[in-house]
Amino acid sequence: MTNNPHIPMSPTELPQQRIHEVLEFAERPEPFDCIVGYGSVPTSAIPKNDPSNPTYLTQVEWAWTPIHSRISPYYLHRGRKHWVLWLRSYDDNYGCWDWQAIGCVPKKGVSQRQAAAFLLMEMWKHEINDGGLDQFHWINENEYLSVAELMAIARAVWS
Repeated sequence: MTNNPHIPMSPTELPQQRIHEVLEFAERPEPFDCIVGYGSVPTSAIPKNDPSNPTYLTQVEWAWTPIHSRISPYYLHRGRKHWVLWLRSYDDNYGCWDWQAIGCVPKKGVSQRQAAAFLLMEMWKHEINDGGLDQFHWINENEYLSVAELMAIARAVWS
């Protein structure tokens, strides 16, 4: 079972973000026929229940004001035919974390690391075009993707 994301409550709980290796990603696999966006993932790619044993990629946070923020934990699920990018969001009404499928790409010819990096990259690009999303303010947790990899994705998206 997947643990709920941990939300850091002090700067000492954050991973090191000021000093990190500068990485450049390899070229995007071709073809990389991904679909990203809220509600856009076809039902054929989504498991009937919540994803079973997804890989926890990272959790990033935007903090625009003390009462206006966004915490986004991202996961990658290996389906039969697709890699599926998931977002978990906290539901204040029910006090639980909800799963949202926000992107997918066929598995053929795409490694797990490529799917994780490029689906996250494409989702953030989509959110820039859809709602003007700015770069995250910090990384709360780095799991599968390192801080250096996340910063490389951010440079590719927001530069």
